[in-house]
Amino acid sequence: MPGKKSKYSFKITLVGPDDALLESVLASLMDQTVVVDGIRIGSADMETRDSDVRALIMSPRDTAMDLLFSLSYRGATAALIVLPEITPELETRYRNEVRENLGDRYPTRVFEAGDCLDKKKCKELAALFRDLVEEMLEQRRK
Repeated sequence: MPGKKSKYSFKITLVGPDDALLESVLASLMDQTVVVDGIRIGSADMETRDSDVRALIMSPRDTAMDLLFSLSYRGATAALIVLPEITPELETRYRNEVRENLGDRYPTRVFEAGDCLDKKKCKELAALFRDLVEEMLEQRRK
């Protein structure tokens, strides 16, 4: 059947040291977000040439209980680390957290957001997100 696209759903964990920045990043990627007991949740649809993708992003706040924190990782197929500024210490800390909670077989990206998300940073974030989804699609097809 020509034109039929594959459908995929992915869950991505969004982590970083600055809750306000994570909230801004989530809002720039998603049309709608909700907060449930310390976890921000958003979803977005994305199309590629041959696939329709729904991405669910979960981001635990500092106030999330341990159980809810682990829930944001459970079932995730990728992670996006958001840092105001990339330093070796911070990047290592969050990569280790992702590795400890997700393992090392899933794609992980680091985004340097700076002080605020201007239009240029939002475009950079959108491109990074698209690349992350493309990598997840490649892994799924293998």
